[in-house]
Amino acid sequence: MLLDLILASLAALAVGVAPGWFWAGLLRAPADYAERAALSVAFSMALVPAAALVPTRLLGLGLTLPVVVASVFTVFLTGLAARVRFGAAKGDDEPVVPDPAVSLSAPALVPLAVALALAFGVLIGAVPGEAVRPAITGATVPTKEMTLVLALLVAASGVLDLIFRERSETTVGESAGSSPLLPAVPASVRRLLLPAVLLLALARGYVGPVLHDWPFMRGVDHYSHAVMANRMMEVGRIEPYLIYPPGFHTLTASVSRLTGLDPLEIFPVLGPALLLLPALALYTLGSRLWGWGYGVAAAFFTVLLGGTYYYFHDAMYPNLVTSQFLLVVALASLVVTYRSPSVRSGLSLAILGSSVVLYHPVASLYLAVLLALVGVYFALPMLFRDRRRGLVLTLSLALLGMLSVVYAWHTYGLGGEVSQLFGWGDGGTTGEAVGMAVNTQAIYPENFLIGTMVSQPVAWLGLLGVFLLVVRVGRTGGMPGALAHFTVFLWAAILFAGSRLSMTGFPQRFGRDLGVPLALLAALGLMAVLKSVGPRRRAPAVFVASVVVLLSVALVGTGAVQSLRWAVKPSIQMTMTPAIAEAGAWLEGHNEGGNIMVSPHVNQVPSRMMLAMGDYSALQSFEYGQILRPRDLPPTGPEPLLDVLRTVINPTSEQASGTLKEYDVRYVVLYKNMPDRPTIDYWRRFEANPDLYPPVFENRDVLVVSARRADS
Repeated sequence: MLLDLILASLAALAVGVAPGWFWAGLLRAPADYAERAALSVAFSMALVPAAALVPTRLLGLGLTLPVVVASVFTVFLTGLAARVRFGAAKGDDEPVVPDPAVSLSAPALVPLAVALALAFGVLIGAVPGEAVRPAITGATVPTKEMTLVLALLVAASGVLDLIFRERSETTVGESAGSSPLLPAVPASVRRLLLPAVLLLALARGYVGPVLHDWPFMRGVDHYSHAVMANRMMEVGRIEPYLIYPPGFHTLTASVSRLTGLDPLEIFPVLGPALLLLPALALYTLGSRLWGWGYGVAAAFFTVLLGGTYYYFHDAMYPNLVTSQFLLVVALASLVVTYRSPSVRSGLSLAILGSSVVLYHPVASLYLAVLLALVGVYFALPMLFRDRRRGLVLTLSLALLGMLSVVYAWHTYGLGGEVSQLFGWGDGGTTGEAVGMAVNTQAIYPENFLIGTMVSQPVAWLGLLGVFLLVVRVGRTGGMPGALAHFTVFLWAAILFAGSRLSMTGFPQRFGRDLGVPLALLAALGLMAVLKSVGPRRRAPAVFVASVVVLLSVALVGTGAVQSLRWAVKPSIQMTMTPAIAEAGAWLEGHNEGGNIMVSPHVNQVPSRMMLAMGDYSALQSFEYGQILRPRDLPPTGPEPLLDVLRTVINPTSEQASGTLKEYDVRYVVLYKNMPDRPTIDYWRRFEANPDLYPPVFENRDVLVVSARRADS
């Protein structure tokens, strides 16, 4: 595993960091090396897959090693040449709204203290809560009634601060940018704080797999990602396995080509490193918005996010990369464009924003809604009030939209959808896929959303940050700050609304991603709490403020400890066993073309697992109940899935014989045991007919039989 880690890390640097290094300096003026690293990764993720997809699409090639090398060098050298020709981007490293947090008024501190005390009590079990299945953090969540009480208390704190803030600021005589509790941070400490946060994020990802998983990996979705990466290497496209953007799998395939490692060997060693990306992204956005301290605090809060760890824990890597990294860095470019509109900032926004479409459809939905509102309410009116700013913003959004259409055209069959819209054809598969998703996913209960997916410290400090953001949106010192604050508010509002509406099709993903803007706002709330202790306040106010500070630190610290404690535990999302892996290796070694058929057992994961290990992409298998609720079906439709089900139920029928011939099935793979779900004894029906299905491999967990019955 150590050699795999070294090889994969070097290849990831070559594919995912180095190509964007000069682009980061050309189109943005990074304030420090952390922001430069985040931008380099983002531009690499945006440009390398785009460059690699040109020859694969035009020439119908798979992603070969020459294509990978040519794509990496093209992006790197064009960035270098443009950097030499046009020079580095100019700009200062001052935030849009320097240090916006001011101390909370004394009356606002009282309900906040009560809310934080109750939340801390729930977290440690002193206040009754609900024990949910500990799929993420294992922490007790507040009851629905307690969730409402806590939300009302924090809201009361925000309202009281709005009412009393003018009086408080006049009495105390403080400025928004100073506080005795927050002296200037020494340079030596500044150099250590962010690396410490990033190491914490890495530890959260790696400790569990190192202790319990390796050589396998927790989660189930990485089997699908392995199949899609293999298809990109073999034929340069993902269809008809799934309707899915190719960005993440192009990067994975590139690393695979450079190292010779299979995707299933890459994910265990590089998957945990993806938890760095949300921290880097929120540091970039927070420091650009409000300053270095806010960026570090926002990065730290990612360690507490249950939704972030859920994506890693379930191997939903494209979700993590897109909605919690690329989208956030694109918003940082939008903030920079608000403040310093230029051709370079506009290109940065267009390139990074459009890359979201290349990686994940749900994050593309977030971005489309948010930027549509920005365009209608900000860009177009600004054309008449601030022509230069409005023109740059409008043109960059237009370019972003055009690039997004180019990226989405092939993946989602937009040509067919347009034809159907005008009555020229039957349409593509996108409309049908969207229709299958609407109103099919359950909404997270409020207390589970707050207590697990977002986590209580982030939820309550983030809600406080929402009120502070709204209160101070008109006191930001100009249009750029007001636009930036309102954009952050819209981002959080869209995700919250989407998490409560099943008609979005993905309310649970909206809920998992809600923690990201709330982590940014929690940094604002935490800073306001810390600034509430000052020498020029009356003794009762200082006492209450000190209590609030202690409760905030205790709540955040306990939340971080519980999050890390759960990450260290063995995973409940471990489907693999050595015996199953042995069967997968046998299939790969005997893969001479054709397809395999896998017995269906409690959703599609068991079949996709064997497809990934055997280097196949069909046939997938689903249980009958899933076929009736076609949310996760491949674009092939239900008929092949029904054929699989009929074959394993009645393997001696003439229909089964015809199915095996029609799909060129070489082997039938039958599970006997699985570690995380019950199995149906389909294997006994094949074992009882060795003349028709001679066994070719068997161990404790798997039976593989030959399917060439008609030719024998």
